[in-house]
Amino acid sequence: MTFFGKSWQSRLAALCKYIVLTLAAVLCLYPFLWVVLSSLKDNSSIYGDPFGLPMSPMFENYAKAWKGADVGRNFINSMAVCLATLAVLIVITAMGSYILTRVKRSILLDTYFSLGIMIPIHALLIPSVLIFKNLHLTDNLFSLVIMYAAVNISFSMFIMNGFMKGIPKELDEAATIDGCGKGQIFFRIILPVAKPGIATVATLAFLNCWNDLLMGLVLISSPQKKTLALAISALKGSYATQYGLLCAGFVISIVPVMIMYLLFQKQVIAGMTAGAVKG
Repeated sequence: MTFFGKSWQSRLAALCKYIVLTLAAVLCLYPFLWVVLSSLKDNSSIYGDPFGLPMSPMFENYAKAWKGADVGRNFINSMAVCLATLAVLIVITAMGSYILTRVKRSILLDTYFSLGIMIPIHALLIPSVLIFKNLHLTDNLFSLVIMYAAVNISFSMFIMNGFMKGIPKELDEAATIDGCGKGQIFFRIILPVAKPGIATVATLAFLNCWNDLLMGLVLISSPQKKTLALAISALKGSYATQYGLLCAGFVISIVPVMIMYLLFQKQVIAGMTAGAVKG
């Protein structure tokens, strides 16, 4: 028995799938919506009616959070650290992945980079502090760039390796016949084709760097060198916290991440699914 060209079993399965996906979307989006609503309330409204709409929206929370966290200066610090990290990370992972997947494969190096994904960031705190102290790089934004690049390189290599393996080898062979060397093949052919993979690596690494608080707390101490995450965390008082103000700071810090993801959404999806289907 069919109904509008489809059996009732397939329609029921599709309905169940959409119900599950809708519930999952609501569960994922609700914490963000709660933060946005709480950013427009004071403490009494948050405590009295935490899940309700604000009776009189307090937009001044955003002005106070912007001034209290010195968003202008700390935003520049965070953006400079993130962009420098992405530049270092993209160069290293793109070149390294090209060599490992298309020039000279090495199971040892593949395993080495894969093991890096399993190391928790907390295990790197004490060694990193001692190393940067000996190098006189403590309380220096450059130390954050080095640390973020080191922490993200393993997962970035994993993503880029999967994408590079999906690029047809015939491109390399055709370029070699035309007289191109390894460097020309990489910069003129492979790198432009690998843009979705690079966008995926850049977006995920940007998220990790922008949202990081732990490494900033350990390596940065000067107020003028704080990242935006550090400055917003400082909005929490020692004895009392204005949670509306804190939530407003969270919303301000989320906006750049949302903009970047929306700009590179298609490339990120293409990069994450690269190599998933073999045909």
